[in-house]
Amino acid sequence: MNVKKYLYALLTGSTDLVDVVGSNGIVSSYPNEVKTFPCVIIEDVNASDEEFNDNLPNAESVQCRIHIFSKMVKGFAKCEDIAEIVHSVMKNDYWAMTGNNDSADVDDNIRHRVLDFKREFFHA
Repeated sequence: MNVKKYLYALLTGSTDLVDVVGSNGIVSSYPNEVKTFPCVIIEDVNASDEEFNDNLPNAESVQCRIHIFSKMVKGFAKCEDIAEIVHSVMKNDYWAMTGNNDSADVDDNIRHRVLDFKREFFHA
């Protein structure tokens, strides 16, 4: 399973999220430097085989991390508002949120929120 491709299609398919961050604001790889605000970055953390039968996996356990960056100035969407949309999209696709961390860079007026998710995919 290509997790990044799956998540990219899932998040870009959300009109609510695209309306807030723009079509170029959702990326499937971490850039060397974040220059677009607000933005959502998809990080594939871990995928492992699960539920074995005759030494063949029947499922895959997937973990991902979603990074949200926004400016803390008027006119930019708040990280927590974007996080609510991302959480709703992921929850509706049966992902469980396992982490929700927030940090601010007050010198540059940037807020960074990290959401961790996990989901089991069972093979047919």
